[in-house]
Amino acid sequence: MTIKLLVACRKEESARELCSRLLESAEAEVAGEASSTAGALRRAAATQPDVLLLEHTEADPESSLQVLSRIAQVSANSRVLLLCDSYTHRCIVTFIQLGASGCVLAASEPSLQAKAVITVHEGQTWFGRTDLLQALRSQMDANPLVASDVLDEHELLTAREREILTLIGAAMTNKEIARQLNISDHTVKTHLHHIYVKLEKSGRYKAFLSNAVGAAGPAHAAFPGA
Repeated sequence: MTIKLLVACRKEESARELCSRLLESAEAEVAGEASSTAGALRRAAATQPDVLLLEHTEADPESSLQVLSRIAQVSANSRVLLLCDSYTHRCIVTFIQLGASGCVLAASEPSLQAKAVITVHEGQTWFGRTDLLQALRSQMDANPLVASDVLDEHELLTAREREILTLIGAAMTNKEIARQLNISDHTVKTHLHHIYVKLEKSGRYKAFLSNAVGAAGPAHAAFPGA
């Protein structure tokens, strides 16, 4: 099966060059087209891509966020992967809240970007586990009432995992958690991995982050300076 890819950058020439590199690097069958960010919605409506690789820059974050927030209206089945020059944990929360399936650095190798495209097309997300856990930490600290929804999932997390998640919400580092619970750093990392896997598989992770953003206020207003 061929993956229909649309690459959108601020400059269409840059989009075409990136699209060409991705097609050369992809291990799966990919058919790519290019567009400017400004024309991304119009092009997506015409081509109905499986994946939209959308450039997101610090210089003009609103352009890509507007496309991300409206893509479902013109191409309901398209998955969006953000191509970022950089990102913060707050960015990740915003991307998730607006329905993105992942983000990948523009400086990464085309082969890795192509892998991200394929992974997103397969219905998975492309957010780093550490980045997601740090985003969860920041949102729990800012929104304790929303965080309680995750902590109350007794059938989802073990008592120890809920304890560690509580300490994450208190902005403690892995080493501080290890000292507090008298366990090793490695054991803390293992528990964090299990927490991530359980929340990711259940859908609770993205639901929690999305709800946390909603509780904090409009995503667009909160994004600059994150």
